[in-house]
Amino acid sequence: MVAKEAGTSLAAKELIVATPGLNDADWHKTYGGPSGGIMTITSEYGELNHVLASRAVVLASDLRSTILSQPREKHTALLLARKDEIIARLNRDYFRPWFGRKADGRVIDLEEMTYAEVIGRLVELMYVKHQQRWIHESYRQVVLDFIARAERRLGSDLPEMSIVLDLRDVPPAELAHLFTVRYLAAESQLLHSEDIQYFVGICKRRGQKPVPFIVALDSDFSASFAKDSIWQSEDLDAIADHEPQRVVIQQGPVATRYSTIVNEPVKDILDGVYHGHIAALLNRDYSGDAATVPVVESIGPQSRPTALPSSFNVLLTDSARMYQLPDTQAQLPEPGVWLDALA
Repeated sequence: MVAKEAGTSLAAKELIVATPGLNDADWHKTYGGPSGGIMTITSEYGELNHVLASRAVVLASDLRSTILSQPREKHTALLLARKDEIIARLNRDYFRPWFGRKADGRVIDLEEMTYAEVIGRLVELMYVKHQQRWIHESYRQVVLDFIARAERRLGSDLPEMSIVLDLRDVPPAELAHLFTVRYLAAESQLLHSEDIQYFVGICKRRGQKPVPFIVALDSDFSASFAKDSIWQSEDLDAIADHEPQRVVIQQGPVATRYSTIVNEPVKDILDGVYHGHIAALLNRDYSGDAATVPVVESIGPQSRPTALPSSFNVLLTDSARMYQLPDTQAQLPEPGVWLDALA
């Protein structure tokens, strides 16, 4: 994860190196909670994973133990009872922030947003502006589909010439502004209840990458919260504040202890293992003195001289040994004798 060739983001590598980890005798302590900066959590697939105890992981562990481990029908009530706290922690600590936000930065629910605010928020969370790229190409379609829906809602009194085709090649950061130029009501009109359901539906649409935000605290929160949670450590540019504490970073406790150099080449890592193993053997068996190591022609069982029948002719050259077999099967040796001779 910290090697030069690894795809891990630089800040995530630095966080791994700054984490102490554990020795081989203590690694199991991570099952009981953070130890050596590492935790063991249950992944979205039900498997146990060793991960850095980042703020994101601490939040996930808290919600899993207090809410998401309860029957699903209880999730909504439990989440809403801690609504303000959970939303604040999502926005501060997690790679999927709360979606609802006014243009002035106030935290709100989806139904309190205008059409222009939804378009702007979608682009903010799905498009990496400083790199001019969508986090995933499927997100572009989510934005365009919502714009088309908003146009049908707001443009009933205008000619049926969709603006979506005009916006396909527009810089994403300008989408909300250009939409409001065409539809002035987009800046003040709150989402219609049917459009709220449509928006939630396209966010959960099968076949596209899970959206990078949380829309609601409901019975589907567990899936929206935990799904697709590993790639972020390799693309911190796509995360708010580019903060590694917001993401899940997979790394074992013992591996973390010995991850001490950021961007160390793989060759140097393997050389360290190779020379370290030799040094350990020297210290264990020869008191660290390489001069006392015996020299042998080969490592393995000693070869046993094997005599082939006189019916065999063996021809030796500088680069080869050739066997001339007898003419009849009866003159061939037993398989064991033949294999010993070849060995």
